[in-house]
Amino acid sequence: MRSNSSNRRSRNRGGNRKNQSNRSQVFDSNGPDVRIRGTAFQINEKYLALAKDASASGDRVLAESYLQHAEHYQRLINSWNLEDEVRQKQEQEKAAAAEDDLGLPKSIIGAESSSQEMANV
Repeated sequence: MRSNSSNRRSRNRGGNRKNQSNRSQVFDSNGPDVRIRGTAFQINEKYLALAKDASASGDRVLAESYLQHAEHYQRLINSWNLEDEVRQKQEQEKAAAAEDDLGLPKSIIGAESSSQEMANV
């Protein structure tokens, strides 16, 4: 008798996983004539070094190919940095809203702050 599929354990095949960036994730990159394994930061640096070496040896086509591969990983890094900036901005806005939230309408809060300014003068 077969067991019911709902009774089986999940094997992390999608489901509730969110699309999160993991900066320590290891990638396998198949470049023009090399295979590089490492994080996006490491692969980017390696392709830049290879491009510099290829350019120094006079192979401009290979150097450009390495630079294009490096650009791909740089775009990943840039997208992670952008996500961090957006997340930090949202957290700052939430913190500012929590400080200002007295449960009063904005019109009353604005009137109170202007009356306090008048009292301080």
